[in-house]
Amino acid sequence: MGELAALGTACCWAVTSLVFAEAARRVGALRVNLLRLPMAGVLLSLTLAFRELPFAGLDRSRLSYLAASGVVGLVAGDLAFFEALRRLGPRLSALVMASAPIFAFVAGVPLLGEVPSARAGCGTVLTLAGIAWVVSERRHGAPASERSPAGIGFGVLGAACQGVGLALAKLGMAEAVDPLAATWIRISVATTAIWLLAALGGRLAGIGLLGALQRAGRFVLAGAFFGPFVGVWLSLVAARYTAVGVAATIMATTPVLLIPLVAVTEHYRPSLRAVLGTVAAVVGVALLFVK
Repeated sequence: MGELAALGTACCWAVTSLVFAEAARRVGALRVNLLRLPMAGVLLSLTLAFRELPFAGLDRSRLSYLAASGVVGLVAGDLAFFEALRRLGPRLSALVMASAPIFAFVAGVPLLGEVPSARAGCGTVLTLAGIAWVVSERRHGAPASERSPAGIGFGVLGAACQGVGLALAKLGMAEAVDPLAATWIRISVATTAIWLLAALGGRLAGIGLLGALQRAGRFVLAGAFFGPFVGVWLSLVAARYTAVGVAATIMATTPVLLIPLVAVTEHYRPSLRAVLGTVAAVVGVALLFVK
């Protein structure tokens, strides 16, 4: 179940990447970020209303870990990733962010006692190699991204926050808290933090969120559904039922899964390198599924 949930997460994030990119082109990244988390919070709250005692296993310690996971993974990690996007562009940013499973494996050893097996290690290396080979390919006519050390640093920071945040979330669930309830806590904390940071930075004045909803509301809602709602929920299901490093590796296949979507929406014809890299990543994921 954990591996399947991780694969479902990667699929959700692939769809989210496309719809959020369109929304950001219409209204800007800041407005998208301020709208997507509250929308996901509403969807989660409506779903929780049909669950019986979803917070039954929650205590103060678990709540603290889940809150920390929301701040580290969904606030600090996203902010670092967006800054890496600005400095490096999407291609190099995705390449650097593919290192998140390494940080998840490293965090899983002291926090969760999860020591990866030899098969998991081989599957992770093969998957990450395939992803890196696909993402590092420069498309014909694509502008060269600025290889700034600061941009790479923000990308590594984002990957580290993503991996550590997943480990903290699993520690907070402790096989007792419903992943849906844990997702609601993480999203609620992240929403509060994002809006507070925007307010303290003076970025809410005249931001025009109602107009943004009119111009890109359906794209933001679709992204909120597949990303912070279903995607993050499935990521916690994955973390609960398999090692966080394995879950993070399968989730990192999003750039590979984007290839067929881009081929349909943008008439992109995959190169031989993209196909071979995809095959390598698929074989690596298959190793992670085998027990």
